[in-house]
Amino acid sequence: MALLRKLDRLLTDIQTYVCAVLLAVIIIIGAANVFCRYIMNDSLTWAEEAMRFLCIWMVFIGSSLTIRVDGHVSIDLLQSVLKNSKIKFVLYVVTRLVAASFLIVLLPASIVLVQRMGNSYSSAVGIPYSIVYLSFPVGAVSMLLSFASAVPQHAKQIKDGGEKA
Repeated sequence: MALLRKLDRLLTDIQTYVCAVLLAVIIIIGAANVFCRYIMNDSLTWAEEAMRFLCIWMVFIGSSLTIRVDGHVSIDLLQSVLKNSKIKFVLYVVTRLVAASFLIVLLPASIVLVQRMGNSYSSAVGIPYSIVYLSFPVGAVSMLLSFASAVPQHAKQIKDGGEKA
């Protein structure tokens, strides 16, 4: 169990680091494009597409981190008015299982989409679209691992009356 916790912590650290690097690169490319556009009067033709692709990756990896802290936007009105911690617990677990099921259902289709991209390349950056579309299966697996790690912890806290949700 300690090994799983260490691996989970390592995965969280890697995800955090990757998101930070992606955000830094997006900011640098954006600043360079603004400089080139307004100072040099010639914008970088590839900058917007590169920032878009990096942002897509950052969103899918960041979603996994958000699951870990139970920070996704949700309608929790029902949970907030419930007093019984057992019902809150069941509601919390069911809603998270629905979200995880959605990822599981879409995962095979996303893999097929990556495979179908084949030799399609982006116009400005020149990278294969399969790399961009790979963000969904990687993100989905990452989010599923986050659900597996975070939901039991948060659910236990709710069950014990800790009012997490």
